Order: sequence, then C-alpha cells, then structure tokens
Amino acid sequence: MSDLALDNLKGFIRKGARLKTKAYIPTGHFELDFSIKYGMLPSNIDLDSIDYDPSIPLGLPCGRLVEIFGGEGSGKSSLAYRVVGFAQKMGYEAVWIDTEHSFEENLAELNGVDIDTLHYSEMWDEKNPDKNYFAEDLIDKICEICIHMNNVKVIVLDSLANLIPKTRFENSASKEDVGKIARLLSNNLGKVSQYAAKHGVLIIFINQLREKIGIMFGNPETTPGGRSLKHNSSIRIKLSLRTNKESLITIEDEDGKSKIIGRYSGATIVKNRMGPPLIDSSSGKRIILEIPIYYQSYFPNIGEQVFDLGRQLKAISVRKNVFTWKELKAEGRMAFIKKLSENDLINPLVSELSDLAKENNTILSPEIANLCNTCLPKEEKNDKSKDGKSVHRGRPKKNS
Repeated sequence: MSDLALDNLKGFIRKGARLKTKAYIPTGHFELDFSIKYGMLPSNIDLDSIDYDPSIPLGLPCGRLVEIFGGEGSGKSSLAYRVVGFAQKMGYEAVWIDTEHSFEENLAELNGVDIDTLHYSEMWDEKNPDKNYFAEDLIDKICEICIHMNNVKVIVLDSLANLIPKTRFENSASKEDVGKIARLLSNNLGKVSQYAAKHGVLIIFINQLREKIGIMFGNPETTPGGRSLKHNSSIRIKLSLRTNKESLITIEDEDGKSKIIGRYSGATIVKNRMGPPLIDSSSGKRIILEIPIYYQSYFPNIGEQVFDLGRQLKAISVRKNVFTWKELKAEGRMAFIKKLSENDLINPLVSELSDLAKENNTILSPEIANLCNTCLPKEEKNDKSKDGKSVHRGRPKKNS
C-alpha cells in the first residue's frame, strides 16, 4: 500500500530528504562566506580538519531569500554589487531592481559588476512613461523573472523599504496606509520563495534600519516590511556603519594629506539556516565581522585580502595561531600580513594563489584580480598610473 501511495504521489513526494547540491554565490569576503557555511571563523582553524574543499564555492545560496539590512552608508548596496559581480563571473546573469534610483555605475564596477550585461530596472518604461509599477506589480515581476529568464541566478531588490503600494498612489499624501507593505509581503513572499527554490534563484532584499517610536527598554531597531521577510529569509545579514577614525581606510596624497578611500563596516549574521550560528563561545554574543567598503578603485589593504585568499586556498597553514607559508612564519594574522609586506612577498604569494585559483576554479575578488593585472616583478615595487605617477601599494593606513 505504501508503494502504491508513493506511485500516486510521484512528482510531489520522494523517498529520502537529502537535498541536492545547491549553487552558492560568493560575497568576496572569505570570512563572511566561511562563517555562513561553518558557523566559525577560518582564522585559527586547520582547514584540513573539516570537510572544506576550496574548489566548492561558499557564499549565499541560490534558491533562497536573503535580507541585507542596516543603516544608511553601511555598505548594503556594495555587498550586493559584489554578489552580482561574482555571479556574472560564474557565467550567470543578474537582475537589479532599483526602487531607490540610487544605482551607482562606478561603485558597481569597482565591486566587479559588468554593467553592460546586467539586467536593470528603474521601475520606469521609456515607451510608456505614464505607467507606474507598484509593489504588487513588482512581486509578480520577480516571479516571472524566475520562471522565464532561465540563466538569471541573482535578483536584487534595492530596496524593499522604498516599495510603494497601489493605494499609496491613489490616496493623498496625508492619508496613512499603515502596514500595507507588511500585509502584501505576508500574502506573497511564500509564492516568491516557492519560485526561487524551484528555479534556483538567489533573491536579495536590501532593507533599511529604522527605530520603533516610544521604546524605552530593549532594542528599538526594526526593519520595514513586517515579520514575513524575516521568517522567509534563509540568511539575514546586518551591516553597521563604523564611525570611529580607526575604521577609515586612507591613503596619503601628493601633498602628504590623508585621503579617505574606504572604511570598514561591521557584518553580523543575524539569521542563518545554512549553517551553525556565528557566536562567541565565551560571551554568547554574535561575532561581528569587519569587511572593507571601498569608494575608489584603490585597495591599500591588499595584504589582508591576499591573506584571506591564501587561507581560502589552503596555501597558508596554521597551527596554534602560527601561520606558515613556505619559510615565512608569524604568530597572529596581522603579524603575518606585516611580514609579507616587509619582505616584499605579496606579489610572489599572489602569483602562486593565482595558479591555485585556476586549479580550483576559484573566482578572484575584484581587489586580487586588480593586483594580478598590475603585478610587477619584485624589483619594481611601484606601478605607474596613466599619468606616469607612481602608485604605492601597501597596507591600509588607519586614522588615529
């Protein structure tokens, strides 16, 4: 009787719950990608002691919903740009839905996006300028993209907080329509997640961080859209803007003055269905990762990027917090990076990592790819820019 029932339910149910291997899109930040999968930092772990294979990409899973939220200027769009750039390099296509009309070409290209092949929507039709696209239309469009655009593996909605329901257009600005977006998502996100899972599409919702009014105790922070997105998202990443001087990434210009070209943001994995939670065992609190957010095509902390790639490809080993690459040894991450720079070993290490990346089909981050393209022999320590002036490559200078 059981076999007969299975035959009648064939196509709806199968025996065995082992999931098929899903595709993952890297964020380009190895510590973040590794933490999503394993729930631990890769810094002091012997990667051979776990089931880690550098040829298998880590990152955000296709077929799932992911929410990236945080305050203004925290790097939400920059992180999404990186995911889109990696997806394109993996041979996939991506869609960017810009409800905020804030898409920045230079910042997108800086993070590896090919803007000429990116499918882009600014919610406006040139042939029919009087047509408005409401939040209800957008939900249906996302489902249609999943169904009909087979090679699209990433859809980014920037941002959910800027969605406008149809009733908001029809009513005057003075009339309140509280909770309309929350109800819309509650009724339709199940459909969106169904199509995303069926067609293997990663859907990234960028969301804003707001405060509850009148909260005296507890956490006053909240995100628009109600609880539905929180429940349906497999991964939720909170980005926090660092405002201290130590978080700034600066270089010195020709006049010797400090010029800000980026900053570090804090990334917290608030929810993760793909692996164990990233928690500090001593305090019980979530671990906050530091990720660099760049404003210009200049990467002075390249030593840190090279170190992370070396750990990712198992070229740099560790034992009791002592990192080793060939004859170079140092205790602690920053001490190892410092020795790499002092001994002019960054370029030789990058050359070796480039070969390992090809062997493991690993896509290099925009920073490492930029260094590989401009890598010079050891005796030439400075690159020449287009105007003939020297461009120094070193570790980041943090303001103090």
